[in-house]
Amino acid sequence: MAGDSEEDVIAEQLRMAGLVDKTDQSSGHADCISGADISYRGHTGFGVAVTMDSACSSVIRWVSLSSHVSHQYRPGVFQLREGPMLLALLRSLDTNGPVLIDGNGVLHPRRFGLASYVGVTLGLQTIGVAKSLLLGSLSARQGNRADVIDNGEVLGAAVWLGQKSRPVYVSVGNMVSLDKAVEIVESCSLHGYPEPLRQAHLMSRAMAKRGLQSG
Repeated sequence: MAGDSEEDVIAEQLRMAGLVDKTDQSSGHADCISGADISYRGHTGFGVAVTMDSACSSVIRWVSLSSHVSHQYRPGVFQLREGPMLLALLRSLDTNGPVLIDGNGVLHPRRFGLASYVGVTLGLQTIGVAKSLLLGSLSARQGNRADVIDNGEVLGAAVWLGQKSRPVYVSVGNMVSLDKAVEIVESCSLHGYPEPLRQAHLMSRAMAKRGLQSG
């Protein structure tokens, strides 16, 4: 990361946004799909990254770590808080399939959210999956999908998974098209949420709970 201030991060986002690859860099069905999530207790982050089989029925491998976190969450500069830990997790995981990130990709004021930062930095195919809408408005819903549009530009898609009444917001991170990103998210959502992210979240929450209890 260029620096530890919001100004540094914003400058880096503006500089790197043009490096995002919005084309599909893989062919056929992914052999594996990964996801990463971080849970917090106090100023400590507990991160887990998992790789699951293509059916998302079992975890093939996983890595974890904990680290002191000095930055609070601020919309638009999420990479300042979670970027370093996610980079460390995914370097250890050593995956070559698509990676789901709990955050936005190009669905971002500067078109370079957390998922794009991770993908461009590591040269990975990444997909942003956010629980809330950071910016833009929705087009008319068609089936289980509505485009997210900002200033006439389609930046992502709201996707309703299973019987959920609220959508997740899917966006290109790196090395994937929006249609393919939505397809991957839908294919691995077994319980109304992408299974690699769900598993990573459950494991990171368990780590955080143990960390709190052990002092």
